[in-house]
Amino acid sequence: MLRAVMMAAVLWTGPALADDDFDRPALLALADPALQPALEAADQHVLVVRHARKISPDCNGMSCPLSAQGEAMVVRLTELIGAPPVDRAYASAACRTRLTAAAGGREVVAHQAVDGYAVDCTEGEMIERPRSDAFRETRQEPVRWTLTGEHSNTSCLWMVEFAGPEAAGEAGCNAEGRLAETAYGDVFWLYRTGEDWHLTVLPGAFEVDAD
Repeated sequence: MLRAVMMAAVLWTGPALADDDFDRPALLALADPALQPALEAADQHVLVVRHARKISPDCNGMSCPLSAQGEAMVVRLTELIGAPPVDRAYASAACRTRLTAAAGGREVVAHQAVDGYAVDCTEGEMIERPRSDAFRETRQEPVRWTLTGEHSNTSCLWMVEFAGPEAAGEAGCNAEGRLAETAYGDVFWLYRTGEDWHLTVLPGAFEVDAD
């Protein structure tokens, strides 16, 4: 069931893009206009997202599901990403992060929520893959679009790994390397030009109001 949900995507029904159009126009439209030329020129993009809202704030187990609001957030993120699917989708092994990363329309590759913690969100399954494998693949086997679903702290690990601690701090990671408890729905957009990685934030990009 989880695998089927993680591979689900909202199909793109809009017009085909011209060859000279940016391939993720809905995302680009939310970016600072001053940064849009640099984003269009970048040859590699990693969209880091904290998982959508879970069923309750104190639900922290690996199998903790998304709330109805969180499910609506995933739909919103899917619409922003558009078509075609991303080239790679990664997530922490927790169900809520994997369900969020399903917005990319690609089968989600899970890594350990914390290094050395092999518990999966599916009972009886184990996850041996460390997050460092995803970092390595992103650097050594580059693709154009990667989406990764993470937690408040592990989102910051991606930002620090590629853009550095100063950029991560400017994006909202605190001294403990965590996003604010109330920070949901932001897209942390890492993009590479040449050998250099940069970071911009789309605040509240896929947040939706609670019913």
